[in-house]
Amino acid sequence: MWGVVVQSLDNGEILYRRNAERLFMPASNQKLVTSSAALVRLGADFRFRTAVLARGARHADTLAGDLVVVGRGDPTLSLHITGGTDVLASLRPWADSLRARGIRTVTGRVVGDGSWFTDPPLGQGWAWDYLSDSYAAPVGALQFNEGFALLEVTPGDTTGAPSRAAFLPSGAPLRLFGSVATAPRDSAINDVEFSRAPFTDSVTVSGRISAGHAPLRLEVAVLDPARYFETALTQVLREAGITVRGAAASAGPAGDTLFVWRSAPLRDVLPPFLKPSQNQIGETLLRTIGGEAKGQASVDSGRAAVREVLRSFGVPDDAYVIADGSGLSRYDYVAPETLARILIAMAGRPDFDAFYQALPIAGVDGTIAARMRGTAAAGNVHAKTGSIANVRALSGYVTTADGERLVFVMIANHFTVPRRVVEVVQDRVLERLANFRRRPNARR
Repeated sequence: MWGVVVQSLDNGEILYRRNAERLFMPASNQKLVTSSAALVRLGADFRFRTAVLARGARHADTLAGDLVVVGRGDPTLSLHITGGTDVLASLRPWADSLRARGIRTVTGRVVGDGSWFTDPPLGQGWAWDYLSDSYAAPVGALQFNEGFALLEVTPGDTTGAPSRAAFLPSGAPLRLFGSVATAPRDSAINDVEFSRAPFTDSVTVSGRISAGHAPLRLEVAVLDPARYFETALTQVLREAGITVRGAAASAGPAGDTLFVWRSAPLRDVLPPFLKPSQNQIGETLLRTIGGEAKGQASVDSGRAAVREVLRSFGVPDDAYVIADGSGLSRYDYVAPETLARILIAMAGRPDFDAFYQALPIAGVDGTIAARMRGTAAAGNVHAKTGSIANVRALSGYVTTADGERLVFVMIANHFTVPRRVVEVVQDRVLERLANFRRRPNARR
């Protein structure tokens, strides 16, 4: 079943409609709903704030108590955002901040407070069989590295020798079982897999990898976001020469604020959200919208705030169903004309460029970097993909050969052909639109 809308941004004319009013599973096209509402309710300059407080007395360079970290959802403390290979890079400036404030010893522990988010850490309707994968990692008001650790597997030096497997960061709250055998150097084998027992920290790795192969890194979801943050920051502080003794400390309220970490602005968070289709940022934004707009950082409050935004766009309440903020849930539903109205409304806003530039660009970056290359759509189409089983969506903006700006929405549900067949149809449509001329003899 296809749902399609093609509409001119310049004059409002609808060029094509098919099942435009029917509800479809959008997959990650749900992120268009979340990101547009976030820009409206939070603003492009919004920054996530994380407070670091002292619970206990200061004696010279020693904090006799705990270091308490109070989170409000910052999703940017991540290797994908900082880049490089050091998974702890995003937290290392925190150690510098503590050292600048004269702290060299913490007699207690690093204690994480993630109470700002009031809901369970998984999205409604997320399937149990992918919960160990990084794209379905739990979210929290205090979270680190998008909720996943790296499982690094390095082959042994000789055939049959056990490979070395370890988590990065080394303090990640996961337990490793199993082993990976080293295959012959000339075998070109790279067959390693893992499984995490549902709702536990037990990870089993198995398979084979060729001798001489570069270390392989797999992404494993961590069960408890706040605990993961605590272990990561503790490791960073100790590596920076700040002693964290981990002794029992006062359970009383936190006292002095040592510093407040502020994330990059929302305009800079949207590209790593939309281009790679990052699910945890979507879940974080939905809860944050609720917290900032309604005073409670919950999914229900987020839905209520999003509903108000959609009403302001002229979208009726029965033209969508919001289950989560990312589209990973199969309980999300949206009418193609709803997404079209969102795209049109965003194009009229002063912060449109932040939205437009954050979308994947055909043939250039994000989830459509390899699609439509060598066509008029490459470098032209800015669009969000959506991909879950038997769902493929692609919605965004394209400019015709005449320079006319079009909004398009294409969602396919319930197909049984290979997914690439659906994607080729979408790509061919966009190539046609990019080459479309209302004035056949006009030049670009």
